[in-house]
Amino acid sequence: MPHVLTRRVTGNMPPDMILRKLLAGTGLRAVRISATLYRIERSPGGRALRPATSPPPTPIAPPPGDIIVTAQKRPQILRDIPLSVTVLSFAPLARSRTPSTRDISLDLEGLAMTNMGPGRNRQFIRGVADSPFNGLSQSTVAVQVDEARVTFNAPDPDLRLIDVDRVELLKGPQGPLYGSGALGGIYHIVTRKPDLEGVSGSVRLSADAVQHGQPGTGAEGIFNLPLVNDRLAVRAAGYRFVNGGWINNIGAKRGRNSAETVGLRLGIRWRPADDWTLDAGFALQDINARDSQYVTASDDTLSRAHVFAEPTDNDFKLWHGTITGAIGALELTSATSFVDHGFDYILDASAVATAFGLAGPVRFEDQRHYAIFNQELRLASSGSDHWLVGLSYLQATTRGGARVMDESDAAQTVETYDRRVIEYAAFGEGTVRIVDRLSLTLGARLFHSIAQDGMGDEPAISPVRIRKTILSPSAALSLDLGGRGLLYLRYARAMRPGGVAPADMAASRQFDADELSTIDLGIRRASHDGRFSLSASLYHTRWDEIQSDYLLANGLVSTRNAGRGAIIGGEITTEWTIGQGITLSAGASAQSARLTRAANGAELDDRRLPVAPTLAGRVALAKSIILSDDWRGQAAIQANYVGKARLSFDDDLDRHMGNYAVASAHAELSRDIWTLGVRMDNLLDVRGDSFAFGNPFSIRAAPQYTPLRPRSLMLSVARSW
Repeated sequence: MPHVLTRRVTGNMPPDMILRKLLAGTGLRAVRISATLYRIERSPGGRALRPATSPPPTPIAPPPGDIIVTAQKRPQILRDIPLSVTVLSFAPLARSRTPSTRDISLDLEGLAMTNMGPGRNRQFIRGVADSPFNGLSQSTVAVQVDEARVTFNAPDPDLRLIDVDRVELLKGPQGPLYGSGALGGIYHIVTRKPDLEGVSGSVRLSADAVQHGQPGTGAEGIFNLPLVNDRLAVRAAGYRFVNGGWINNIGAKRGRNSAETVGLRLGIRWRPADDWTLDAGFALQDINARDSQYVTASDDTLSRAHVFAEPTDNDFKLWHGTITGAIGALELTSATSFVDHGFDYILDASAVATAFGLAGPVRFEDQRHYAIFNQELRLASSGSDHWLVGLSYLQATTRGGARVMDESDAAQTVETYDRRVIEYAAFGEGTVRIVDRLSLTLGARLFHSIAQDGMGDEPAISPVRIRKTILSPSAALSLDLGGRGLLYLRYARAMRPGGVAPADMAASRQFDADELSTIDLGIRRASHDGRFSLSASLYHTRWDEIQSDYLLANGLVSTRNAGRGAIIGGEITTEWTIGQGITLSAGASAQSARLTRAANGAELDDRRLPVAPTLAGRVALAKSIILSDDWRGQAAIQANYVGKARLSFDDDLDRHMGNYAVASAHAELSRDIWTLGVRMDNLLDVRGDSFAFGNPFSIRAAPQYTPLRPRSLMLSVARSW
């Protein structure tokens, strides 16, 4: 950001008013992060600042010392956090695209995903991958939206990242602050909050074409309205995207795997006093995919022949409210949230019709309903020795069932979901300075989990209750590198409580809790002029009694303890502002993630943990563009390599996937309130198998492949005010 001269401000007044007067007329604003911390950023709709004697700065992320991270439940400067964190920032209105979670997995080292389709994927961080299947075991990655926990054992809701400030990826066990379901880490979406000072808005329209496929369209809008100046404001974001399909099901009536995504987010911010803020809101998103996106011949083909289409309906709703305020030198936070998540899909089960006593074409219908209520209360310090303590209550329920139906629509129930998990927790974390630049951070979470299967007055399955008390600790030593970075060594442990396998109910059995611990050695460093930054880490993970969803002979999904695993890996990310508006960024990860011992104690030679590639890398080159005094923008090109991976460590499902490279390019030009964008993905129209799975009922009969989305072109126009 350019240097800016401001007028002198004198007088006795609140910090908000001082900063507002100080920045008046500069096109900048101060965003309150906590009771004592502010971030300076450009005002929405404001013209970019243009120094008279030099070209505008390269549009890259600020150096690590200026990045604020909140995924640790309090505002922290990135350079002070003694663990592996990646932050991906977004413009107020996405220009070249509004990405999905899978899109940005190409920009975040360590994040791997399945590719079942929109709203059906699972996330894994640093090889902590238990299974590619969507069973009922608790996720290894917790998805957070601001202060709200939005997943427990559901697939990733694939929330579109519109009007989002940044995504924070916390790597390694986060049990001390988040409890169970955070073995791999945290995927934290930070939304933009209502602006108390000015009316602003933006609209973006887009159209895209997919080679060998159908066209798509998109529309999104953002509107911010202060109701009481400096005290009360509302903000709304809405969107609708239709993604054209590229997989042709020649045997079904519903043709291709096109998908429609519709979403809305409403937020309100009320500041009754200078030191107190209430943020509340509602979000919904509905994904309707007409068919699945796998084929059965090879990854070079884009068609298959099934009697039935395999649609998916993913309905997500979130209500949330957070109160923050200063009590002397302490900051109090109370966060309440509720998630209502429906997940329905249909699969062709004709290949195993006889297993259910049926003949002919058979379809499988699964209807699940997830709900999460979370209440958290915590206190944090605002001094140099940071600490926080808190209490948490979480209740997660899963209800629903699955059935198979023949051509006459005669239905047979094959699965019933009726589970509730309650967690009570007390947690804390604190940092103390040992000597001049050496600090120690200790954290722990003590939580009691109660898992109940067969709830209610008339339970659909035999009632079972499992209790577990778990302690998840962490410890980190960190060395300040002269204010330009950090060297750290961290140990952390997390656990997932056990449960009861839902499928094959006549013989269902209990599975035990699993435990994961990681040692992480890392460095985060920036040059003195801020033009070069580097982040690197080495990690070793031990995973005992791995809970893994697996396929029964009839294609249904059950859960078991698979054995012991070990993960060894390393990551590196760099960014270099070369000059003349050119920025080069790159990242790479390498890991060995294996099941080393089976549940029966047998030593294993080669049982790679699923989905996560052994090698992955990316390189991107960006250039700022100045066409005239009025037209400015940027262009960028990026290449990614996704290495070899395995579908499963089960002998009969040990399929290969990955090992492909893709490239993308985009450009934006802006003039005043208008922005034009163009983007092309999969520039070389590469064919590759992104996920060797699509249908659990026919996977054993023949290999399955999920081809990469073919070359696609998107054009967009945006207007802001």
